[in-house]
Amino acid sequence: MAGDPILLTVNAGRYKAFYYCNSVAFVASLVAIILVQSKVMLETHVLEAAMVLDLFGLIGAYAAGSSRDLSTSIYAMALAGAVLVYVVIHVVFFTLNHGDPTPEEIKSVDKRRKRLLLFAVLAATITYQAGLTPPGGVRLQDDGSSGHQAGDPVLFYNFPRRYTAFFYCNSVSFMLSIALIILLVNPHLYRPAIRSYALAVCTGAGMFGLMGAYAAGSTQHLKTSIYIFVLGAVVLFVIAVLLLVFLECGRPGYRIDCRTIKGGSR
Repeated sequence: MAGDPILLTVNAGRYKAFYYCNSVAFVASLVAIILVQSKVMLETHVLEAAMVLDLFGLIGAYAAGSSRDLSTSIYAMALAGAVLVYVVIHVVFFTLNHGDPTPEEIKSVDKRRKRLLLFAVLAATITYQAGLTPPGGVRLQDDGSSGHQAGDPVLFYNFPRRYTAFFYCNSVSFMLSIALIILLVNPHLYRPAIRSYALAVCTGAGMFGLMGAYAAGSTQHLKTSIYIFVLGAVVLFVIAVLLLVFLECGRPGYRIDCRTIKGGSR
């Protein structure tokens, strides 16, 4: 009937999986918002359980709604598991010789957690929406000559390799963001992971995946995609230079030299 989702018409089972997973994520989000208002609930693990359920619901909805074949959905879901395994291995091997953190280190780690959580939520929101509504939209009718069905991405119909690059870059960024959020929920997980820079590596990989998805999906010309990567590299280089200058100016010796120079000029 008119108004029915295309996915429901083409693949009813996949649409039901997407619908129920998305509904579970939505209800779990509402429950988490309600639990945040209660100080008693904040001291228990109920909020963490609701958030984890929410994130797994999003993973299922993304895997079911962003692709049309089972193998691709399995690959997309396996990315999240691979990220979690990597973080665990990284933490185990890079924190063997570290002692207990000091109160100053714990405070610094908690501040870094807020920044990482902000980036992860923003990236997850962008990539989830981009995965369900790919660039260029989807086909509205079947094409018997090419074998494409209604609901297939238009970008896949015109440029299969470019769509494949977009899909996997976007999926990597989405799964990395979800894995980051899951790890950042529990302090026993994110504190050693942040201290060992495991989450920093995941954040950097997620950012490059987001850049790759944008470069592959926003244009149909290779030259323009290269320009986007070059622009991103220039921006990262400028940020790195500014960060180094900021850190150098924060050193005590540097400040003393500046005062000496000012005193001599007078």
